[in-house]
Amino acid sequence: MKLSIIENAHDNQNAKRKLRAQIIAAYSGIIRAYAFVRFKIIHLRFLEEIEQYLPDGGTILDLGCGFGLFSLYMAACKPNARVIGLDIDARRLQIARDAAAKLDIRNASFVQQDLRAWRPDQTIAGAYALDIFHHLPVENGNRILVDLFARLESGGRFLLKDIDTQPRAMLWFTYVLDALMSPRDDFYYRSAGAWQRQLAASGFAPIFVHDLWDILPYPHILLICDKPR
Repeated sequence: MKLSIIENAHDNQNAKRKLRAQIIAAYSGIIRAYAFVRFKIIHLRFLEEIEQYLPDGGTILDLGCGFGLFSLYMAACKPNARVIGLDIDARRLQIARDAAAKLDIRNASFVQQDLRAWRPDQTIAGAYALDIFHHLPVENGNRILVDLFARLESGGRFLLKDIDTQPRAMLWFTYVLDALMSPRDDFYYRSAGAWQRQLAASGFAPIFVHDLWDILPYPHILLICDKPR
């Protein structure tokens, strides 16, 4: 019995690696290189940890989806769910749609939205945001949390992966990379405690904090936030 479990786990790991490679290959040129780097920063172990907390069905929102890498990954892993990626950049969204068509992933779609002004208008089973909230002004981010809570189904879940402010050396490393990748942006980092307080004020309970430790010096943090039934 133990051998069977190990073999199944091994097969699952191989399938996830193959899926990652297929998603990267669905892009071309510099975008393919970007996809490779993003999958190195948010690698399979992180994605599996995030994936396990998302619902298996219903509508799931990917806030700030960019080129759609993780929307496509989640849609492929959860065929009974409908993943909607939101982003402000129309060009990136079209590239995401083209990649979805190449991969024949039909349960992922992409919608142009400026999250700073966005108000969700549909009931959702879940949502996640991967390293996007520290790019949003605090007042915009707080409003999104309140609106998401209102639109989540009873028992729904929101996952927030972002950057902690501790340790400070790791925060500075992340800031340098953020400034290189997004030189026109301002950054609004918050501590794990500040996130917990804001999420609780928005109505979420319980809220679990999951540290995502990496060999790279990023202070990753994942908050698993439920809407009470």
